[in-house]
Amino acid sequence: MSVIQDVNPPKALPFLRSEGRPHDVGRAHGRAFGEQVAGSIKVYKAKLGKINLAWETALEIAERNIGMLRELDPALVEEMDGIAEGAEADRREIYLINIRTGLIRMVEEGTAEDHECTTAAILGEATADGHTLMAQNWDQDGACQPNTVLIEQRIEGDPALIFVTEAGILFRHGMNEHGIGAVGNALRSNRERRADRGTTSGMARRRALRCKTFADAVRMLKQTPRSHSGNHIIAGDGQGAVDIEGVPGQAYEVHPEQGIVVHSNHFLNPQAQAEVDDHGPRNHPDTLLRDCRMRDLLMAKHGRITPDHVREVLADHEGFPYSICRHPDPNSDSIGFTLVSSVIDLTARRMWTAPGPACVGTYTEYTFS
Repeated sequence: MSVIQDVNPPKALPFLRSEGRPHDVGRAHGRAFGEQVAGSIKVYKAKLGKINLAWETALEIAERNIGMLRELDPALVEEMDGIAEGAEADRREIYLINIRTGLIRMVEEGTAEDHECTTAAILGEATADGHTLMAQNWDQDGACQPNTVLIEQRIEGDPALIFVTEAGILFRHGMNEHGIGAVGNALRSNRERRADRGTTSGMARRRALRCKTFADAVRMLKQTPRSHSGNHIIAGDGQGAVDIEGVPGQAYEVHPEQGIVVHSNHFLNPQAQAEVDDHGPRNHPDTLLRDCRMRDLLMAKHGRITPDHVREVLADHEGFPYSICRHPDPNSDSIGFTLVSSVIDLTARRMWTAPGPACVGTYTEYTFS
């Protein structure tokens, strides 16, 4: 495999280990990553400016949304309040960057953003040692990479978590100490909804990882109200895996075939394909290639798949620059690329994460302390 060097990623993501009540871990997050939190706010303020949404208007919408979230899940609001305190930021700005996807979809539904992502779950029947593995390439605007962090977090009464996120934001992908993992992809459809009538994908995955079993995690994710379309793979060590294509008010399931489920940025469930106007292939035609390519590469090693093999798949360049390992397109204004690449071994409770692109990133191993 050739290495294509057009981005120089950091060696590792900034790391925080925290514990306590929701406000405590939020405050630790804000204090440790204050500069990165300010960076996240700056990035999304610029993005909203590009779609002509005034910052003060967006802050008002965010505050309304938090009223709904406070009723649904007060602990998440306490954590965001802690982040704001620790980072010395306006609480409304922390609320806002946590609902930014719903806001952008609500204001300008046709906007094609730079986030894509390719994900997979591989069950024990397909791996070399019977372990359950997950994979995520998170593709996004390159301006977000300096603000991306990794957190090991222990909240009283909840399972411990290890997860990747943007500073100031509650969750993106990761696992809990009971061997439940969550990764995800952007989906776009004609079903987008007001941002103050549901949660974002990151919040839904975070709520799922409060659960100790795969079945409960799936149930929690499906029951969490959504403000926008999004895809989620939930897997549990020795318990199975399922892909959930969520739109506001409805969830469609995609199940593993021969122990493997792969997803990119278009709907795969036949009922969803019949009922939903899928904007994914129109905005990102490469989603079709990435989905098939990852599945083919994994199936070629069926029964012999290891974390090393998954890393090779995440670094694949078929269709460059819009490949599984995504790079900035030199012929367009796009500045998106694979910001983070992660391989999760749910059985061993290990996660390897590299600032991307995957082909040049250095993987660091994380385990529960």
